[in-house]
Amino acid sequence: MKNIYQNIIFCLVIACPVMLFGQSLDTLSLEQLIALAEKRSLVSAEAKFDMESATYTFSIFKSGLKPQISGTARLPNYAKTSSEIIQPDGTVLFQPITNNNSSIGIQAIQNIVSTGGAIFLESNLQRFDNLESKEKFYNGAPFRLGIIQPLFQFNPLKWDKKIEPIRYLEAEKKFDADMEQIKLEATALFFNLLIAREDLNIAISNRENNQTIFDVAKERFELGKISENDLMALRLELVSASRNAKRAEQAVRMASARIFTFLGISYDHQMIWPGIPEVKEEFTVEAEFAIKQALENRPEVESLKRRILEAERNLAEIKGQSGLNADLTASIGFSRGATALEDIYIDPRQEQFVSISLSLPIVDWGRQKNQIALSKATRDLTQKRMQQERLQLETDIKQMVDQFKNIQQELALVKELKKIAQDRFEITKQSYLLSAISLTELTLAQREKDQAAREYIATLSQFWTSYYGLQVLTIYDFNKNKKINH
Repeated sequence: MKNIYQNIIFCLVIACPVMLFGQSLDTLSLEQLIALAEKRSLVSAEAKFDMESATYTFSIFKSGLKPQISGTARLPNYAKTSSEIIQPDGTVLFQPITNNNSSIGIQAIQNIVSTGGAIFLESNLQRFDNLESKEKFYNGAPFRLGIIQPLFQFNPLKWDKKIEPIRYLEAEKKFDADMEQIKLEATALFFNLLIAREDLNIAISNRENNQTIFDVAKERFELGKISENDLMALRLELVSASRNAKRAEQAVRMASARIFTFLGISYDHQMIWPGIPEVKEEFTVEAEFAIKQALENRPEVESLKRRILEAERNLAEIKGQSGLNADLTASIGFSRGATALEDIYIDPRQEQFVSISLSLPIVDWGRQKNQIALSKATRDLTQKRMQQERLQLETDIKQMVDQFKNIQQELALVKELKKIAQDRFEITKQSYLLSAISLTELTLAQREKDQAAREYIATLSQFWTSYYGLQVLTIYDFNKNKKINH
C-alpha cells in the first residue's frame, strides 16, 4: 500500500509540478527532481532544441539528394517603349515597340553524389506577341535532357555524404549526454538543499537539547549544584543554537529558490523538504568496460571523426582548386520556333548542346602551394588533438571509476560513524543530566554528532554526484546494465 501511495505522489509531481510546490511542507525526492528537470528546465529545453535543429538540418541535407522539381513563369511580360534598332548600314533608329514576351517552364534536377554533377530534365514554352503588327510567335523545347558535370574538381556532395550522417549521430549522442548532464546539475542542487536541510535539523535538535539541558541546569543552579558560570555557558549554547536554526532556515529557503529557478517555476518563499535518497545496491564498475561504453556512446568520439573528415575535406577542396578545372555541359532534346503552337509539339526539331569550359592557374606566386601546406598542418594538428582528447576522456573515466569505488566503501563507514556519534551523544547527555560528566564532554559529544551527520550527507552527495557523473561520461547505466537512450 505504501508503494502505491508513493507512485501516486510521483505521478502528481510529474503531471503538475506547480501543485507540488504550492504547499509549504512538500517533500521532494532526488528522482522526482530529476524527472521534473528533464521536463521543465531551461537546460532540457536547450538540449531538445539542439536535437530538433540537428534533425531538421539532416532532413534538409537528405532532401537535397533527391530530385528537385521547380517551375518558372513570366506572365505577363508586357513592354511598351522605344528601343534602338540597328539598320543594315550600321546606323541606329529608335522605334516604338509594344509587345508581350511571356514564358513558362518546368525543370527537374537530380544531383549525382559520386561525380558532383547533376542531371536535368526540362520543358519550356515561350510566346512573343508583337502588339504593333498583331503578330505572334512561339518557341519551345518540349523535352530536354542534360548534364552539368565538373571535371577534375572538388566534389562537395561526396564529402557531405560522409560528414552529415556523422554530424547527425553526434547530435543524437550529444542529446543523450546533455540530458544526463541535467541529472548531474539537479543532483548538485538537490544536495545543496539537503545539506541545508540537515543543518536545519541539527540546529533544531540542538536547540531542543540545549533547552532541556538548560532547564535542568537552572534547577541544579538553584540547588547550588552547579556554578553560575556553567549556567551562563549553557545559556550561551542555547542562544547560539537558536541563531543557528534561524540561519539554517534561511539557507533552506535560498536552496529551495535555486531549485524553483532551475525548474522555471515562480518562487514565493516556499521551502522544499528533500528526502534522503537511498543508496543503490553496491555494484562493480570496471574501468575498461566504462571506457568501451564511452567510446561507443559519447558525442566527442563522433565529433573527432567529423573534425578529421572536415580537415580532409578542406585539403581536398584546396587541391581541387590548384590544377586544371573543367566544366562539361551537354544536353539533347527537341525544340522549335513556329507561328502555331501545335507545330512545336507535333513536329519538333532535334537539338544538341555540348560545352566544355577550362581554367588553369598559371602564376599565383605560391598561393596554392602555401594553402595546401597550411591545410595539411591543420589536418595533422586535428589528428593530434583527437588523440589527446581521447586520452583525456579515458583518464577522466578511470579517475571517476576509482572515485566511485572509494565512495561506495566510505559511505558505509560514515553511516556507521553517524550512528555511533548519535548514540554516544545520547549517552553523554544522560550522563550529564545525572551530573556524571562535565559540560565540556557534553559539548564535545554534541559537536562530534553534528560533524558525523554532516559528513554522512556530504559523502552521500559525493556518491550520487559520482554515480551520475559516471553516467555522463559513459552514457551507460551500470546499475541496470544498459545503454542510456533518451
